[in-house]
Amino acid sequence: MKEFCLLQEEEYARFQETSELRGFLNSREAIKLKEMNGWETEYAGVKEDGRIIAATPLTYIPVMKIYRFCHAQSGFLCDYRDTETLRFFTEELKKYLAGRKVMYMMINPNMNYLERDMDGNPVEGGYDNSDVMKTLQELGFEHQGFPTDYSAFTMISWVFAMNLKDKTYEQVLKEMDQQTRWSANRTQKQGIQVRELKADEIDKFIRMEEETARRRGFEMREKDFYRNQLKAYGDHAKVLLAYLDLNEFKKRLAEEKEQLEKEMAEIEAKLAEMPGSKKFQKKQKVAQEALDLNAKKLQEALEEEEKHGSVLEMAASFFIVYDNEAVYLYSAANDEFRKYYAPYAIQLEMIRYAIDNHIPRYNFYGISGNFDKEASDYGVYEFKRGFGGQVEQLLGEFILPVNKAVYKLYKTVKK
Repeated sequence: MKEFCLLQEEEYARFQETSELRGFLNSREAIKLKEMNGWETEYAGVKEDGRIIAATPLTYIPVMKIYRFCHAQSGFLCDYRDTETLRFFTEELKKYLAGRKVMYMMINPNMNYLERDMDGNPVEGGYDNSDVMKTLQELGFEHQGFPTDYSAFTMISWVFAMNLKDKTYEQVLKEMDQQTRWSANRTQKQGIQVRELKADEIDKFIRMEEETARRRGFEMREKDFYRNQLKAYGDHAKVLLAYLDLNEFKKRLAEEKEQLEKEMAEIEAKLAEMPGSKKFQKKQKVAQEALDLNAKKLQEALEEEEKHGSVLEMAASFFIVYDNEAVYLYSAANDEFRKYYAPYAIQLEMIRYAIDNHIPRYNFYGISGNFDKEASDYGVYEFKRGFGGQVEQLLGEFILPVNKAVYKLYKTVKK
């Protein structure tokens, strides 16, 4: 016999960790984050013979003073094709939420809609979960459409992700777009290093994010937004910094110069023996160009050191990591150092980490879903696409009116 009930946090967490629909947004850490941001939180579920067969987080904020909005973040953890359980859960939730003065509830299931390729095109014969959408609509959920504009999202609806299961790091490198691989290799040649920031270093990321926001013309979130994320996710949060240590860089240049000068001496000795040798004249030209480039790099390094100090902090990214996926959530970069391609070094480091720790999925996270090359955000998609993977279109957002009359009035007023 099925029973609707509220769940203890530990009960929910144990069930969530076994669900195929688990993700970072329906983790208990994500719900703690909402609590830190002022939301009221609890967990509900369905038990059958004492065993949990469906569960969801419920988070609340006030609407129109006397009512509440409820968000079941990342939807229900259940078999959406078990229509009997889904119907029971929905009906019991509506009764419960009505008693809590909820006007409407939103869910955004952690389930894809149609299988798509890396270009965003539907895959012929691929998976199709439109039947789940139809079932939810029959139960009274109102689908909010498939926007392709970030400003229209409450939650991300399109992502770009890469399957890492059974792949080696070398294989992932080989499968990257040629330009991406070139950029990634360039960071290694230039000596860009990556390290994880400690909790008390989060301001390095925040300052870089502020600069990025000013440059791109978008509104910067409150500083506590990032601090709270780091605190809520704990060990699941990783903030990586890409930097260039100019002391090490100058040392490498000195070693390179010594080797080049040795090669040049050998070439000149050969030319002394064979003055007309085109082969060694060509080698002399190549060696001189390498020496000139070495000198140029040293001069640039000295100028950068005088301006910024001995360590150039170039880019930083915020990741959420669980055993089933690594999520690239936020990023920032110092525009002065864009020629070093530092963001690529961070991605390489995190992909390597995921592979080494047997994490099967690398989630580059949000894209707009607009694949027109003229779209203002096309560069974001192009950057993520270059590493390889596929576009994923989630089922989207669904609204379940709990108090239909008041919700109808609310929508009219909101318009």
